[in-house]
Amino acid sequence: MPELPEIETIKRGLNKLIIGREILDITTNTPKQVKPSLKIVKKNMVGKRIKKLKRRAKLLQIFLDNGRILTIHLRMTGRLLFRDKSDPVDDYQRAVISLSGGKELRFADLRKFGYLWLIKNKKELDKILNKFGPEPLADLTFSYFQKVLASTSRPVKVLLMDQSKISGIGNIYANDALFLARLNPAKPANQITFQKAKKLYDSIRQVLKAGIRYRGASDQHYLDALGQKGNYQDHFLVYKRAGRKCFNCKGKIKRVTLGGRGTFYCPRCQE
Repeated sequence: MPELPEIETIKRGLNKLIIGREILDITTNTPKQVKPSLKIVKKNMVGKRIKKLKRRAKLLQIFLDNGRILTIHLRMTGRLLFRDKSDPVDDYQRAVISLSGGKELRFADLRKFGYLWLIKNKKELDKILNKFGPEPLADLTFSYFQKVLASTSRPVKVLLMDQSKISGIGNIYANDALFLARLNPAKPANQITFQKAKKLYDSIRQVLKAGIRYRGASDQHYLDALGQKGNYQDHFLVYKRAGRKCFNCKGKIKRVTLGGRGTFYCPRCQE
């Protein structure tokens, strides 16, 4: 699933490509992925211009000049691609937003879990965004982070991926941040010491910044706005490295399941 670095990379790429463009048409072959309906979306978007883009957690927001906001969630396998109208159809292409200048913004999604959702106004958008916790690279303070850890005995990795507590962190960056902090992913969150909490707080920021610097991780479906792969998969610390040598102790990375997700760690280094 694309996480904070991947969506941020897409947002930065599209910022240079679609701001100011007029929306000419919207089509889809999977109407259920366009909300509240294709008819309503077309009525309120066609003929309007794109003013700005924002991102919160894993949610991309496209603001239009009529006050409406198109929110896009890529879920597990979604892609958002900027193409020339004449380009070949993309794999698993589900919806197309035709733009002025002979361009298209294409939504592709293998598993059809993602969506395009047109929001009426900022007030309605704020209700949605308020369900997300603070972001590690924006408004997540260490004081709040300590309180969140102390509030539950859930495994720390499961907590890190709870978007209502802390937003933007998914499986990839949770694994690598816990490795940097030398914390076992299964450790109860409320048993983490002050020193380890501070190390984890800093490690989360470190891996997310690295993810952005390397333009996201393309170990599976993710591509940026121009259809290019990111490079963070070449810099995984433990994620998907089961059976391979730990970069620190040379022991073997182990894979377990926590909260239904594959979890990777070094039994020697992560207490």
